[in-house]
Amino acid sequence: MARERRQVELLEFSDDLHTDDVTPLQAFLAARMRELVAAQPEGSSARFAAERLAQVTACDCVFLSDVLVAWEEVVLEGRNDEPGWTQRMRQDAMLWWERLCATAARFRDHPDHSPRWRPLPFMNLAHAEFMAGLTDRAGGVYGDGAHP
Repeated sequence: MARERRQVELLEFSDDLHTDDVTPLQAFLAARMRELVAAQPEGSSARFAAERLAQVTACDCVFLSDVLVAWEEVVLEGRNDEPGWTQRMRQDAMLWWERLCATAARFRDHPDHSPRWRPLPFMNLAHAEFMAGLTDRAGGVYGDGAHP
């Protein structure tokens, strides 16, 4: 019996990302890119730049989907805390999602934009706790003082 990883309702961490999260974002961005390309004069440098941005954005979506498919396997096999390639997939999911969300944010006033498309600053709860421990409140080697 195959196990299944389900999409979460509220995205809190990049580990929550699922391939189904990319599909609506990809469709939204593709539509906005088509509008952007169509608004540029045929044969112009602006048209070339818009077409190239559309291609790069589409490739980013495909890459993120591929990473999430591989990540899903890792999670289902219980290997998500292994160092090396699995950690790299986790980081890539976070970085590429953020990149696509930054692009979508340029169209945040569009009625089809979703608040779900926002950067997720932490990969998981352990990462959030680790980063919180690095703040000035933790003191660190120099206590409350500045670095000499």
